[in-house]
Amino acid sequence: MMEVTNMKTYKFVCRSTRLGFKEYCSVCEDDVEVRRIDRDVQQETVRQFRERVGAELEAEGYQMAEHQYTL
Repeated sequence: MMEVTNMKTYKFVCRSTRLGFKEYCSVCEDDVEVRRIDRDVQQETVRQFRERVGAELEAEGYQMAEHQYTL
């Protein structure tokens, strides 16, 4: 009998756009994005954003995806 597990992960993504860099957190369940949290570059540094979002998501039972790094 196969055990069904719900993989709850998150990863940080940074993309270059015509208007500058955009950073967001992709929140996934079973490798499907269910939520996206954008960083407001005027309000938070990258480190503040990652610490805040990481703490919130880990409190909800999410784990950082493999091959991610922290600042």
